[in-house]
Amino acid sequence: MKNVQYPIAGDPSGAVSRAYGVWQPESGLNKRGRFIINPEGKIMAVEVLIGPVGRNVDELIRQIKAMQAVAKNPGKAAPAGWKPGGKLIGTGKDYIGKY
Repeated sequence: MKNVQYPIAGDPSGAVSRAYGVWQPESGLNKRGRFIINPEGKIMAVEVLIGPVGRNVDELIRQIKAMQAVAKNPGKAAPAGWKPGGKLIGTGKDYIGKY
């Protein structure tokens, strides 16, 4: 692990894995899970993959930036495909069918 250039964490007891529902007791391994948790401790997004399927780090970063943008702009949402710097849209029943 000397070549790993980013922080990593371990869960030797499996307690965190069980709490987040990714522990697989039959294999003793975890499903591939990622959880975006806001500063208030609320889970904002969950992605769980099985087997040898990797996650998309670029999409993770885009989602975090979208969540930060809407947190700074109450009443707005990041539409599908939104990218940083893109236009946020209104939310609620008055906006249904306008996008």
